[in-house]
Amino acid sequence: MKDLIACTFSNSEHARTYAKRNAVIQIIVATAAFILMMRVFPMGLVQNHVLSRQNAYDSPAKALLAGEPFGATDKKLQMVYFTQDHLYQVTLYMGCTLGQKQADYESVRFRLYDDAFSCIYEEEADSRKIAKNGYLAAVPDLDVVKGQAYYYEILIDEESSAVYTLPVGNRTALAQAENATLYIDGIINEEVSLVADFDYSRPLTVFEILLYDVLIAAGAAVVYLLLLMLVQQYDERFSQEAFRVGSVGRIARISVAVLGVLASAALFVYAVVLNRFGGEVWDRLFFTAGIAAADAWLIGFLWRLPRTLRPQKRSKMPAGSIMWLTWRNYIQTVSFGLLFYALCQYVNADRNFYHYTNTRWMLIFLAVALLMNYHEKQFVNKLSLLWLVLGFAGSVYYCSFVQGDKNELLLARLTCGVVVSWGLLVLTILRMIAKTPELASACGQMTGRLVRDRQRLCYSVLWIVFSLFMYAYRYEKVWVFTATLPFAAFLFSPNTLASNCRFLKNFSNGILLSFALVTFFCLAHRPHHYWMLYRYGGIFHTVACTGMYLAVVFGTALAKLYGKLKTRKSMLTFCFPEYFVTACAAGFILLSMSRTAFLTTLVTVAMIVAVTAVAYKKGAVRILSELLMLMAVCLASFPMVFTAVRMVPAVVNDPVRYEIEFQDRSFMIYEGDPVDSDKYMTVRRFFATLFGRFQSAEGGQEADAGRDELTGREAGTLAFAGNALAGLEQRSVSQEVEKSPDISNGRFEIFQDYINAIRFRGHPKMGPEDPKGDEYAHAHNSYLQVAYNFGLVAGLLFLVLCALTLWRAVRLFLDYGSRYSIVLIPFSLVVVFGFISLTEWAYHPCIPAGFGFILMQMLLMRDCEGPAK
Repeated sequence: MKDLIACTFSNSEHARTYAKRNAVIQIIVATAAFILMMRVFPMGLVQNHVLSRQNAYDSPAKALLAGEPFGATDKKLQMVYFTQDHLYQVTLYMGCTLGQKQADYESVRFRLYDDAFSCIYEEEADSRKIAKNGYLAAVPDLDVVKGQAYYYEILIDEESSAVYTLPVGNRTALAQAENATLYIDGIINEEVSLVADFDYSRPLTVFEILLYDVLIAAGAAVVYLLLLMLVQQYDERFSQEAFRVGSVGRIARISVAVLGVLASAALFVYAVVLNRFGGEVWDRLFFTAGIAAADAWLIGFLWRLPRTLRPQKRSKMPAGSIMWLTWRNYIQTVSFGLLFYALCQYVNADRNFYHYTNTRWMLIFLAVALLMNYHEKQFVNKLSLLWLVLGFAGSVYYCSFVQGDKNELLLARLTCGVVVSWGLLVLTILRMIAKTPELASACGQMTGRLVRDRQRLCYSVLWIVFSLFMYAYRYEKVWVFTATLPFAAFLFSPNTLASNCRFLKNFSNGILLSFALVTFFCLAHRPHHYWMLYRYGGIFHTVACTGMYLAVVFGTALAKLYGKLKTRKSMLTFCFPEYFVTACAAGFILLSMSRTAFLTTLVTVAMIVAVTAVAYKKGAVRILSELLMLMAVCLASFPMVFTAVRMVPAVVNDPVRYEIEFQDRSFMIYEGDPVDSDKYMTVRRFFATLFGRFQSAEGGQEADAGRDELTGREAGTLAFAGNALAGLEQRSVSQEVEKSPDISNGRFEIFQDYINAIRFRGHPKMGPEDPKGDEYAHAHNSYLQVAYNFGLVAGLLFLVLCALTLWRAVRLFLDYGSRYSIVLIPFSLVVVFGFISLTEWAYHPCIPAGFGFILMQMLLMRDCEGPAK
C-alpha cells in the first residue's frame, strides 16, 4: 500500500503520465464525501429520529381500513400529547375507494391545532396516494411543546366522490403515550383513538456530527485506495493502446451503445406506439425524432470516448504539481458553476431574504474561485490554516448570539462565510505582495506600460470615475459596492496569458456546469404547461429571466465552439461536446419564446462569425458551411429537448410551482396528474404560440387562428394571460395589436418616461411613475437604468465604457485568438450583455449577464504579461 501511494505522488514517468487521471479519482471520491458531510452539517439533512409506532396492527390491513364511511359531514377530532420537542411526520392510517373517474384529482386536508385550537399546520393530501398506500403522510416538521394538548383532524370536501374510512383502534392496544381523547361528532370517547404513527426528529449533537464526518472520511479513504489499486491493476494488464482499439474498450462502448438503443426502443414503443404520453400524430413524430437525436448523440459521445481518455502530452511538471493544478481547475470550475446557480436563485427570488442569501453565496463562491488563481503554496500554509481556525471559532461565537428564526441564523452563517473566504483571499494577496521583492519594480513597469497604452489608461480611469459616480449617487443601493470592490480583487491575480486562458476556460466551464444543474432541476421539477405558462420558464418564474440566462449560456457555448472551429476537418467530430451544449441551449431558448433571447442569440452568432472569420481568415464557403452545420445540429436536436421536457417531469411527477405563479389545479400541473394529461404542452400548441409571438399589426390573423382552437376554460383572454408575465395586461390579440403594433410590449413608452426623468444627480428609486401612478420596476434597458439611477454623466460614462469594453474584447481575440481560442469568451459575453441590455435590466452583479460583463471588464483592464506556457 505504501508503494502504491508513493508511486502516485512520485515524479516517475508513469506517475506524471497518469497524474491527472489519479487526480480525477481523488476529485470524484472527495466530492462524494464532501456532499455527504454537507448533508450532515450544516444542511442538517441527517437527523436522529424517534418513531412512536402504533402496536395494534402490523400493517394497515384491509380489515383495519374497512368500516363505516367517513364523509364531509363526519367529525373525528383527536387530542394528542406529543412526547418529543420536534414533530416531523404524522402517518395516519385510513382507507380510500376512488370513484369511476380515478384520474380526476381529489384530496383531503390534514389539520393540526394547538391547545387554543388555532391551526398551526395544514396539508392537502392526494386521495390517489391514500388509496394506493392505505395511509396519509403529513409532514409538519415543526417544534411542539411536550405535555401540551394538540388536536388533529381530517376534512373531506363536500363534492368528493371518493369513499373514505377513518378507522379507530383501542388505546390500550395501540400503546402510544400520545393518544388522548377522541371526539366523534362532538361525543367524547376515551376508549379508542385514531390509528397513527408519530415520527419525531432532533438535530445531531456536536459529537455525532464529528463521528459522522470521521466515518465518511474513513470510508472515502478506503474507496480511494481500492480504486487506486484497481486502476494500477488495469495499467499492468492493459495498455492504453489496448483500451483505445482493443477488445476491452470496444466491448464496453458497444455494450453501452446497445443498452442505449434498447432503452430508446422501449421508450419508442411506450411513447409512440402505445401513445402513453398522449397527444396527436405531430407529438409522436416529434417524440420519434427526439429519441433518434438522443441516440445519435449517445453513439457520437461513445465514438469520441477513446480520444477523450487518451493520455495528454507528457508534461515536465512533477506529478504532484499536475495533481494540484487539476484540483485547482476543478474547484474553480465548480465554484463558478455554483456561483451562477446562486445567481439564478437570486434572479428568481420573490422576497428580499433570498436576495440576501444568494448575494452572500455569490461572494463566497467568487472568493474561492479567485483564490484558485494563485499557486497552492500561496494559500496552503500555516498562516492560512490559522486564519481558518480563528474564522471558524469566531463564526461559532458570532452565531451563538443570533436571536431569531432559522432564516436569521442562515444569514449569520453566510455572513461569516463571506468574512472567512474573503479574509483568506486578502491574506493570500498580502502574503504574495510581501514575499515578492520584485513587485515594486514590476508595478513600476506596469505603470509605465499603462501610461504608454493610452487606451488602457483611459479605460481604467473611466471605470474608476464611473464607480465613484455610482458611490456618490447610490442613495440606499448597496449593490454598487458589490459590483466593484469584489471584482477588483481579480486585478491582483497572476497576469500571464497562460493564467488568463486557464481562468477563462474554468469560468466558461463553470457557466456550462450551472446550465447542467439548471437543466437537471427543470427536468425533475418544471414541466411545460399547455394552458397558461406556455412559454417555458424553466427554473425561473418569468421568461425574461430565462431568456437572459440562456443567452449567456448560448454565448459561452458558441464562443467555445467557434474558438475550436479553426479548420474545416474539425467541424463536427472535434467540436462534438460544444455542438451538443449549444444545441441544448438553443432548444431551451426556443421553448422560452423569449424575443430578447432570440435577438441576442442572432446578434451573438453574427458577431462571433464575423470576428472569427477575420481572425482565422475564413472564406465565404467555410463561413456558410459552419452556419449551416450549426443550424442543422440545433434544429435536429430541438425535438430531443422538447421530448425531454415533455416526458421527464411527467415521469418524475414532482412539479414545483412558485408562489408567484398560478395555483389553479384546472390548468396547472400537480403531483399525481397522469403523464397523458392535457395540461402538458403539445407540438401543435407550441408552434401556434411560437409563431403568435411575432405577430405585428398585419399578422394578427394567425394568432387569432391559434386562439380559435382553444375551448372551454381557455377561451377569451385566458389563452393569452401569459402576456402578463411579459409586462402586458390580459387582453385579446386584436386589442394588443391596436395598442402595441411595435411588438415592444410597451417598452418604447417606458423608455420615453425614463428619458424624460433623467437628471444629473440620479434617483433613489428604480423608476419613475407610469401614467397610472404606479412606480416602474425597472427601465427594461440597462443604459437608461444606469443613467436614471446614477445621473446623466454616469449614464454617458457607462456607454463609453461599454464601447471600450467591446473594443478591447475584439483586440484581445485578434491578438491571441489564432493561438488561444478561449480568449473569444470575453467578446461573446460582452456582446450578450450589450444586446440584452437593450431590452432588459442586466447591469447588476447578481444577474448572470451583468456578472459576466463586470468580470470580463476586470480581465480586459489588464494586458497579458509573459508568454503562455
